[in-house]
Amino acid sequence: MTRNRIAVAVAAMLLAGVGPAHAARVDYVLDAGVEYDDNVRLSAVDPIDQRILRAGLGFTASEDTSTIQTRVDGRIEYRNFEDDVYSDSVEGTLAGRLNWIMLPERLNFTVENSLGLEAIDRFDTDSPDNRQQVNVFSAGPTLHFGSAQTLRGQAQLRYIDTQAEVTDEFDSQRLALALRAIKELDASSNLSGNVQKQRVDYDNDLLSRDHDRLDAYLRYERNYAKFDLAVDAGYSKLDFKTGADRSNPLLRADLGWRPTDRSRFVLSAASEFSDAASDNLGQIGDDAQIPGSIETGDTTVTSSVYEIKRLSLAYTFTGTRMSFSAEGRTEDLDYLDALQPDEEIRGGGVSFDYLLQPTLRLGIYADVDRTRYTQAGITDETRRIGARLVKQWSRHWGTTLSYSRYERESPVFSSNIDQNLVYLSVSYRNR
Repeated sequence: MTRNRIAVAVAAMLLAGVGPAHAARVDYVLDAGVEYDDNVRLSAVDPIDQRILRAGLGFTASEDTSTIQTRVDGRIEYRNFEDDVYSDSVEGTLAGRLNWIMLPERLNFTVENSLGLEAIDRFDTDSPDNRQQVNVFSAGPTLHFGSAQTLRGQAQLRYIDTQAEVTDEFDSQRLALALRAIKELDASSNLSGNVQKQRVDYDNDLLSRDHDRLDAYLRYERNYAKFDLAVDAGYSKLDFKTGADRSNPLLRADLGWRPTDRSRFVLSAASEFSDAASDNLGQIGDDAQIPGSIETGDTTVTSSVYEIKRLSLAYTFTGTRMSFSAEGRTEDLDYLDALQPDEEIRGGGVSFDYLLQPTLRLGIYADVDRTRYTQAGITDETRRIGARLVKQWSRHWGTTLSYSRYERESPVFSSNIDQNLVYLSVSYRNR
C-alpha cells in the first residue's frame, strides 16, 4: 500500500468525522523537539547514536447529534535524521468510528477505520526500516426491526478493505453479514442470538487462502451498580477454498468491577478464531484521546487465521493527583497455516502518574513481554521502561522531557540489544 493511499484514507475519515463546525469538537496538540538516540539501528554491535528532529500533530474530533455520532483520534509525525542514517520519514496513525442515523431507530450507516504502524518482520528489531503502515477500513448499514419493546432485531452488512504497505499477503476485500435477535430480560440485562457470515477474498492467492467464516453464538449482558458482565458462547466454522476446514467453540467473557468510584478491575478471557485485520478493528475504542506518539504495534501482519486463547487482568486507579494502572496478560496463538510459527505470549505492565505541582506532572511506566515461537524454539523478551516530566507554562503552551529504555533478548541476534532515548519537546494545544 502506497503512502498516497494511506493519506487518502486519513483524509476521508477526517472529512467524514468532523462535520459542520458548529456541531463538532476538535482538539489538537502541535509539538516539535529534538531526540537523542544512542542506538538508532538497534544493533547488537557498534551502535550508532543519532540526533533526530521531530514534529507532530495529534488530534481528536468528536460529534454527537441526533444524526451523527463520531469519535476519531490520530497523529501524524515527521522525523529528520542527522546523518542521513535513514531517510526522513512521515508516519501516521488514525482510529475512528462514524455512525450516521439515516432513519431514527430503523437504519444507520457505520464507517470505521484503523490506520497504524506495524513491523514488517516480527523477528527483526523495531528500527525505522522495519515498519509499515497498515490500514483496515469498514463501512456498511445496520437495519433495526421488530416492534416489541423487549424484543428487537438487527441486520448488519459490512464491506471491509485491508491494506498493508509492504506485506501484500495481508491485502483483502471482505463482505460480512450479521443477524441478531435481542431480548431485554430486565432494565439491566439482555440476551441475544447472533449469526455472522464473512467472506474473505485475498489479493494474493499464492500466499493467502480465501475462506468463509460462520459464527453462531448467544450473548448475555448485565450491568450492575458496581459490576458489568458480557459473555459470548457458541461455535465457529472456517470453510477454506483450499485445504481442510476448521471448526471450534467460540467463548468470550468480560467482567468489570468498580470497588470505588476511582478504581476498576477488568477480567477478560477468550477462545476463538481471529486474524490480523479483526485484531486491528477491535482496537478502535469509544473514547478518543489525543495520541502523544506513534508506537509500532505488536500485531503479526499476515493473512493467516489463528485460534487465540487469551486471559488478561487489568486494574486502574484515578485520583485527584495520582493515577495508576497495572495489567497482566497471556495469549496463545495457534496459526492454521503451517508456515506461521505458533506464539505463546506472556506479559504485563504498570504505569504511574503524579501531579507534583499544579503545573508539573511526572509519569513513569514499565512493560515486559516474552514471546515463544513454539515450532522454531525461539523465545524473544522485550522490556521497556520510561519516565517523563510535563511542565504546563500556560493554558496552551507546555514542555516535555522524557526518557525511555528498550531492551530485547533474542536468539536471532545471538546477543542483547538495548537503546536509550531522550526527548525534549515544546507543545501547543488549542484547549
